[in-house]
Amino acid sequence: MPEVRVIPPVAERAHKLRVAAYARVSSDSDDQLNSFAAQVEYYTNYIQSKDEWEFAGLYADEAVTGTSAEKRSDFQRLIQDCRAGKIDRVLVKSISRFARNTLDCIQTVRELKMLGVAIEFEKEHIDTSKMGSELILSMLSAAAQEESLSISKNLKWSYQKRLNSGDFITCSAPLGYVLKDNQLIPDPEEVPIVQYIFNSYLSGKSTTEIARTLNETENRTKRNARWHHGMIRYILTNEKYIGDALFQKSYTPDTIPLARVKNDGQLAQYYIKNSHPAIIDREKFEQVQLLINQKKDRHGTKTEIQKFPLSGILKCGLCNSTFHRHKEKGENRWYCYHHRQDKNLCPVKAVLQKDIYTKFLVLYNKLANNTEIISDMLSDLHALQDKVYFSNPDNLELNRQIAELVRQNHSLARLQTKGCIDSALYIEKCNLNNQKIEALRKKLKHDQASDRIHQLIGKSELILELLKDREPMLEFEESILKAMVQTIVVFPNTICFHLVNGLKLEEKR
Repeated sequence: MPEVRVIPPVAERAHKLRVAAYARVSSDSDDQLNSFAAQVEYYTNYIQSKDEWEFAGLYADEAVTGTSAEKRSDFQRLIQDCRAGKIDRVLVKSISRFARNTLDCIQTVRELKMLGVAIEFEKEHIDTSKMGSELILSMLSAAAQEESLSISKNLKWSYQKRLNSGDFITCSAPLGYVLKDNQLIPDPEEVPIVQYIFNSYLSGKSTTEIARTLNETENRTKRNARWHHGMIRYILTNEKYIGDALFQKSYTPDTIPLARVKNDGQLAQYYIKNSHPAIIDREKFEQVQLLINQKKDRHGTKTEIQKFPLSGILKCGLCNSTFHRHKEKGENRWYCYHHRQDKNLCPVKAVLQKDIYTKFLVLYNKLANNTEIISDMLSDLHALQDKVYFSNPDNLELNRQIAELVRQNHSLARLQTKGCIDSALYIEKCNLNNQKIEALRKKLKHDQASDRIHQLIGKSELILELLKDREPMLEFEESILKAMVQTIVVFPNTICFHLVNGLKLEEKR
């Protein structure tokens, strides 16, 4: 009868788990500090009471909304630290504190599980390190999501009831008004600005010209910011300046994440005439609306935002503003935003789109004929990677330990082949060594400098692939530009192409 020997599972080496906590604190400024301090004290004491744990910090967000993870900065910081290998376990009071969105909750839990980070929900007694927890987690997070939707519906019902009963509440005052006892009252200091905007538009000035004049005369917006054409357009179309008010211009649909959208007829709107004193007379306001509609009919409206190859990547080398495209005399020109607003703000002049394309063709063909520029850079990056990797004393020690464990595995394989040790012992020892190797390699992965160099190596290899064994480029290819170029910086006399691998190459304008 064959002899069976049980190979026991390898017990993990005892080490302290780095345990963090995530909390939601009161949005009330008076309670926030006390709430945060109390939770820090609670979790610090709780974690320190466990001999096998060490405190890795408390992450806390204001209790404003839990339906979207994007709005919670500390939650995002927690996830980043988990990805960086700084945390082994996360404590959360309840699922509703972690997420009220089933999809976000499950996706986050799965990602952290893949990173080896467990989440413990105290109220529900769920530990995600146990595989059976996920079904319960999805059910409970779905319930938390329904709770969030229920709260939203109750708030909307309350608002709707006030609207139906005529109890309208104005939350903020537009330029030209102040809010007193929930009533809009004209502000003598700001009224002239509003009247200037309406009069200027009727006199033929554009919204951009009006904004420029207000900035030059150092008139500020309600929030003490610089003017731009969008703000002027908003004022010109705001019914509040003729003493009326339109309510429910936007609404929050019953979908997760909860976010306000424009009301294009999905819900009833409420238009109240003479709800407060007017600043602009109705006849003038209607003339402005007629003029706006005439311009709209003449120029048309953009049904969708057109994305051009240079959109978002063309920057000014002097003021760092983004270049914007304008078509003049049948040619596409790209302007520095500040230069177009006022030539005194920035001296960098417009550049023709075809000139940028030509400069890129020249640059590409130069590189294609001199691929050693990229090859040499790639060699330098590999050398730098090795230097960074091995100059770190911790990395040297970790690599030494890995090499020793690999050597032990080779020795075990030779002994097993010669029959000096049986297969069961060989498997047991190799399993133990492999687990140690995996743990050591995990530590090596968290070197940020090495990660950055690794990215640059990958991008340099991509550029080299695009350059090698190709015919000269005779016509501009958008896909090649997007693959190779991260940013194009325009100076008065030169154009600098910042490649995705960090290389910067200049061409004369």
